[in-house]
Amino acid sequence: MLPAAQRQKQRRRCDCAAAATASGPAAAKYMLSNGMVDYYEVLGVDDDATNDEIKKAYRALAKECHPDYLGDKGHNICILLNEAYEVLSIADARQAYNAQLETALADEEDDYTGEPLSKWMPAVNPSMAKSEHPDEDRAVFVDENTCIGCKQCVWHAPACFRIESDYGRSRVFAQWLNTEDELQTAIDSCPVNCIHWVKKQDLPALEYVMQNRVERVNVGVMMSGQGLVADVFSATASFMKERRRKEEAQLRAKRAYSPAQEDARRKATSELMQQHMGFFAQFFQQAVNTVSNAVDGDGSDLKVGNRKRAQKWFERGEPAPVAAIGGDYYMVPPERALVPATVYAARLDD
Repeated sequence: MLPAAQRQKQRRRCDCAAAATASGPAAAKYMLSNGMVDYYEVLGVDDDATNDEIKKAYRALAKECHPDYLGDKGHNICILLNEAYEVLSIADARQAYNAQLETALADEEDDYTGEPLSKWMPAVNPSMAKSEHPDEDRAVFVDENTCIGCKQCVWHAPACFRIESDYGRSRVFAQWLNTEDELQTAIDSCPVNCIHWVKKQDLPALEYVMQNRVERVNVGVMMSGQGLVADVFSATASFMKERRRKEEAQLRAKRAYSPAQEDARRKATSELMQQHMGFFAQFFQQAVNTVSNAVDGDGSDLKVGNRKRAQKWFERGEPAPVAAIGGDYYMVPPERALVPATVYAARLDD
C-alpha cells in the first residue's frame, strides 16, 4: 500500500495525462478573445499574490504538467507557465501587464453580437414580411430617448411597434411586418420625429446602444424636464469607433504569434483548465459565472487586483481543515461548490 502523499501525487499525474488529450471551450477561461492570456488564471493565484505565492504555484504546476508525464502537450503547457512566471515575477513587467489585462477584461464584457435586436422578418419568416423587395436594406429605428410614448406608431403599424414596459417608450419589435405605407404613416404621425429610416447594416449598433449603453429615464421624468436625454446617434458613432479600436488591437495581438504558436497557446490554456478541474471544467465555469453575476454583479471583479479565487490549485493536494486553508481560501470540491466561496465564508462567520 502506497503512502497517502504518494497516492495523491500519482493521482494528480494521471489527471494531467488524461487532461492533456482534451481541448475545446475551456480555454476561454485563460485566453481572452483578443489573444491575451490571463496569467493569474493560468497559475491559479489572486491578482495581489506575493512573489512567493506565484513561485509556489508555478513550481507546483510545472511538476504536474512536465513533458515527462504529458509528452508534447506538456511542452506547450510549460511554455505558457514559463511565460506567466516571467511576467508576474518582475515588478515592472507585472505592473504594465496588469494595466493591459484590466483593459482586456473590460473589453471582454462587451456582449455586442452585430445582430439586430428587432426581428428581421425578411430573413426570419419571408412569407410574413411586407417588404416589396427581397434585398430590402432599409429598417425602422425608434430613438427611444426622444419618444414621448404617444402610441401613434402603435396604432398605425401595430405589427412592428410595441410600447416597452421599462420606460414607456415605443420600440420596433419586428421589421417589415407592416407595409411601407403603414410604416411611413406611423413615422409621419409621430409628434416628436423620433422614428427614422436607417440602413440595415446600421441597425444592430443603434439598437444595442439604445438598449444597453445610453442613460435611460422614464417618459414621465423626461416630460418633467428631469434626467439626461442622450443622443443615441452620437453615442453609436462613439461605440463603433471604440469597436474598431478593439478589433485593431486584436489583430495586432494575433500578429505577435505565428498561427502555430497561437494554436499551441490556445491548446495549452484548454489543457490547463482540464488539468485544474477535470471532467467538471466545462460545467463548473458556466455555473460559477452565472452565480457570481447574480451575487456580485457590480463589475468590481474586473479590476485587476480585486479578483479572488476560492481555491489555490497548487494547494489542492495538501491536507487542510474542512473550513479553510490560510486566509480566505476554501477547499470546496468543484462538483460540490453550489454557492460562491464568499457566501460560504459569510455563513461560517455567522
